Amino acid sequence: MNSLVISIVAILVLAIFVAIFLMNSRTGHNIKLQGKMLTIGHPLKEDVIDLEKDLSNWNVTRMNLMWRGRLYVLNLELNSRSWKKIYFRSPTGNIQELIAKLDELIPLEKDSSFPYAG
Repeated sequence: MNSLVISIVAILVLAIFVAIFLMNSRTGHNIKLQGKMLTIGHPLKEDVIDLEKDLSNWNVTRMNLMWRGRLYVLNLELNSRSWKKIYFRSPTGNIQELIAKLDELIPLEKDSSFPYAG
């Protein structure tokens, strides 16, 4: 009986640490753009960013991963000096609309390595 209680408490403590870790995640892959409001979905929460007021800078980085292939990362620097990252596999769909909106607000340099900028 005593070991059963210790096991249950250990599992609960582990579950709490996992939940805290997931809530503090700065990366997302689920996005919704409504006007100039961007909603980034994380596993246990959502971040809402007003692109006109909160966005300081942005860029797109291409990563070549050995096992997963090519992956893009949209890095958003906010006025609070925090960063939000959005991972995507190809620059089409919702992400293309978001990049066009970001380029409209804060133009990306033309010599960027991202082929779909500007």
